Amino acid sequence: MYMQRVSLYPQPEKVAEVRALLVERVKARQSSGIRVALSELIAGSGTPQFTVSSLFEDLATFEALRKRDQSDADFQQFVAKISSLIRKPTAFDLLEVLVPMPG
Repeated sequence: MYMQRVSLYPQPEKVAEVRALLVERVKARQSSGIRVALSELIAGSGTPQFTVSSLFEDLATFEALRKRDQSDADFQQFVAKISSLIRKPTAFDLLEVLVPMPG
């Protein structure tokens, strides 16, 4: 299993707007069957920060979603909007989950 983690760093005065956009986007992805969660760093040196975590059974599934996003006009508009509200570049990580949380 693989997890994509995308961290976004909103401008302090844009936190509420970024939160609302991310909540809407994550809920839409969840309703389309994507395993995705949104978290907010509430204490620490990196605040304000949001992290979008998505789980994939294999790399092929990850690559398929990435390819779909690259050609999706709505996704591109979302990225453009978010980009205007952040204070530094988005961080992207792809992790291999070795021992998943029990569920």
